[in-house]
Amino acid sequence: MESLKSIYNNMSDMSKMLIKILVGIILALLAMFVVVLVLRVVRGTKGADKFERLENSMVRASEKYYKEHKNKMPGDNDEDVIKLDDLVALEYLKDIEKYVGEETKCSGYVTVVNNNKNTAFIPYLECGKKYETKLLIDEIIKNNKIVDSGNGLYSTDNDEYIFKGEFVNNYLTFAGKNWRILKVNEDGTIKLLLAETLKNYINYKWDDRYNVEKKSNVGINNYSLSRIRERLNVIYNDENVFTKENKALMTRQTLCIGPRAEDSADFSGEEECSETLENDYLGLLQANEYLDISLDENCETTLDSSCSNYNYIASGFKNLWTMTPSDADSYSVYKISKFLRTSNASSSSNILFTINLTDKAIIEEGNGTLEKPYIIKGEKIEKRS
Repeated sequence: MESLKSIYNNMSDMSKMLIKILVGIILALLAMFVVVLVLRVVRGTKGADKFERLENSMVRASEKYYKEHKNKMPGDNDEDVIKLDDLVALEYLKDIEKYVGEETKCSGYVTVVNNNKNTAFIPYLECGKKYETKLLIDEIIKNNKIVDSGNGLYSTDNDEYIFKGEFVNNYLTFAGKNWRILKVNEDGTIKLLLAETLKNYINYKWDDRYNVEKKSNVGINNYSLSRIRERLNVIYNDENVFTKENKALMTRQTLCIGPRAEDSADFSGEEECSETLENDYLGLLQANEYLDISLDENCETTLDSSCSNYNYIASGFKNLWTMTPSDADSYSVYKISKFLRTSNASSSSNILFTINLTDKAIIEEGNGTLEKPYIIKGEKIEKRS
């Protein structure tokens, strides 16, 4: 068989010229395609930039408005909303078309949230199909099909969404740290579990007080009076862990601190929530939350080792305390070292804590995968006196 080079050499000059012209046309079309593609990307980026600039302008305008209307500022653990149209009408913001063009119609608002005297101005902008601010809660539900078996996001009867299984897309970055999204709470806040150990909070005792039942310093498994709760308050106030900007996006939690039976088959949290503690910002994982994540049908009671199967906490976390005491005595607490086991409160494990993010939290980018975790967008914060 003749080689292509030989065939080409045997062609007439006219045929060779036609081939060269054809190749030139193809290369020109490819070049035009690349240019068009690049222009679309650039224009798309510029388009997104103009909407983000409008969001930033909304924040600055609302900051100025509330500075001049201090009586409108929300109280602690509260929020207020000002509409985009009102910011324009009150002349804190230019006409919308100045930012996005006459052909684009937008609506929106700025939510002012106050958490523990840290105030965040959070914009929400909707411009039809061209742009919409990405709320974390919406992106979680959008990017995860609701399932009733296998790995994924489950919907509960009380309007919560919980990630279950071993391989789930619940990765998130916040406050410069890695987290796993445990669930979307009934009120829309998002519960996170810290997924990395902090340098100064490794191998910490749950409690080390003298226990009259054991007549030694094995600790007392009363979470509300525990050393570990004291330590969590220290962590919350550590500016190397959370800035005031971070705290503005963190809401109070209702902690379930009731004791759990070692042979219990109830994973609903009824036992844990038989006792609650209000208004803490940091907590720990509940024992039932670890158990409920497992998809193993042999995971039936508290101490079943099968509960470590098909469970992203068991596979991804080495050692951590839960918040849950055992009901067997006054000094035992559940902790996780792949398996869920009881241990003296005076033993040591890592403090991997939980927080709640506001339902108004928005993201810069990401889809919740390990490769592309959700990244929370930072907002301008002001400390209130």
